[in-house]
Amino acid sequence: MSERRVVSVSRLLSYIRTSMESDPVLSGVLVEGEISNLRQPYSGHWYFSLKDSSSAMNCVMFASSNRNVRFEVKNGTKVVVRGNVSIYPAQGSLQLVVTGMKPAGIGDLYQQLELLKKKLAAEGLFDQAHKKQLPLYPSDIALVTGNNTAAREDVLITVRKRWPVTKITEYPCPVQGMDAPPKIIEALKRADMGGHQLIMLVRGGGSIEDLWCFNDEALARFIYAMNTPVITGIGHEIDFTLADFTADVRANTPTGAVETALPDINEVLQDLAGRKARIKNAAARRLSYERQRLDRYASHPVIRNPQRLYSDWAMRLDTLREKLMHTESLTVRKRTLFHETATRFTGQITGYTRKMDSRISNDRLRLAMGMKQILAGYEKESNALKDSLDNSIAAAYESRTNRLSRSAALLDAYSPLKVLARGYSIAMKDSKTVRSVHDVDVSDMIDIRVTDGLIRAAVDRTEETDGTGKERNDI
Repeated sequence: MSERRVVSVSRLLSYIRTSMESDPVLSGVLVEGEISNLRQPYSGHWYFSLKDSSSAMNCVMFASSNRNVRFEVKNGTKVVVRGNVSIYPAQGSLQLVVTGMKPAGIGDLYQQLELLKKKLAAEGLFDQAHKKQLPLYPSDIALVTGNNTAAREDVLITVRKRWPVTKITEYPCPVQGMDAPPKIIEALKRADMGGHQLIMLVRGGGSIEDLWCFNDEALARFIYAMNTPVITGIGHEIDFTLADFTADVRANTPTGAVETALPDINEVLQDLAGRKARIKNAAARRLSYERQRLDRYASHPVIRNPQRLYSDWAMRLDTLREKLMHTESLTVRKRTLFHETATRFTGQITGYTRKMDSRISNDRLRLAMGMKQILAGYEKESNALKDSLDNSIAAAYESRTNRLSRSAALLDAYSPLKVLARGYSIAMKDSKTVRSVHDVDVSDMIDIRVTDGLIRAAVDRTEETDGTGKERNDI
């Protein structure tokens, strides 16, 4: 609980009230019921409850709205009211602020209207984010209304009085009856394609049946999709239609539409006059300030005696010229001194170089003689080492030659070829030496190696001996 911000009751009720009044579904809602607990105090406001068979709701209808009711209202009267759901903060109670009231009997139409209103609101056709901004000073307006109607005359008169510089293009169409919606759409379509800055859709007051054509779904959707900003002025202040909800701006009457869309030329001229006066005063103050600055500059000693400005610089230029001449003279003297010093230094360097060359020549001669003696000693020592090495190599060669001769004679004595030369031979099967009668079988092919070649033979039979050369058994 400590993580949530603590608010007062008034603040909470104010938030709930604002949320309800900004909800398009709860604005202009139509409710049918029976009036009870009706109170009509001296103030002219009506306080009553609207109930049905199971529920009741507090209602208030202010004098500015109930003066348009044209029938007797009393307890038990069944009515259909239009209003906005809100909160009465003093008691924290829910109430309906009624703006219009009709006798019950057309409840089916209202019910259809409410369903359609909820449907369009859910699709976002009433969202403020989609509303287009009206031009500030429109000079080209399209007027969509009935021909030769009181609403048309009110609009034209108010436009001429309020903003006569604007151009009015009329698109007349029927504004009442079942056939009116498609014709209103056609007029709006032509106006939308006319390149106007603003479109006014207006109609004078009348009964709910007279204004019902402005609750057409196709008309509401077309107004929502238009490219030109649309302002509506349909009926009186208490009359709301779907065209009002989908338009960019809703005015309470045709005259109110003009007053909302157009500025008052007198107010604009007054504002321009005020701006002109402010600009003029600002310019006068700036001019006065600049004139004072000019006077201060004009009274400056340099302006009054301008030769002082360049006389000081002329004196400074003369001083600099003298310094430059002195610097040039000093530079010449130093250049001469430099050449003399360089000449002397060059002579000294030349003499020193000659002395060093003579000294280096004597040192080189002594160094060469010393090196020659050292090299002679090295050569003598090298010759002695060479003679000793030659003797050691000769002795080692002779020793290894004698050892090789003895090894060759011994190897020759043990050579298998010597054995074969004495009449012996070697039998082989599959490149392997045959050492036993068990290494071959009858009919096997064997190779017999003799001193001068190879004999290919087949095994006819084998005989095993006892090691002394005597025959044991045939195998």
